[in-house]
Amino acid sequence: MSIKKSISSGILKVSARIVEEECWLAGAILTGGSTDSSVIFYDSSNGELGDKLEVGYIDQGVPLINFAAHCTEGLYAEIAEGAEYLVLYFIS
Repeated sequence: MSIKKSISSGILKVSARIVEEECWLAGAILTGGSTDSSVIFYDSSNGELGDKLEVGYIDQGVPLINFAAHCTEGLYAEIAEGAEYLVLYFIS
């Protein structure tokens, strides 16, 4: 794997398309929100998530992802209950 660049999303407060191309989810952390806040990460370049692969999840009980997950289509984050989060990813 040849890494072109490593990127931090900065703190996000909405569901968002993080990357629109093949990438690696390298980590994520829940930085704020209510006790029911959560973020699900999908291998997807947009918000159409019907049959997309879930590649990561964070919430108040498990607020950190510290593993790498390969995403062939891109990376999309869907929040619940006002979650605030930060994502680290690689573009190869």
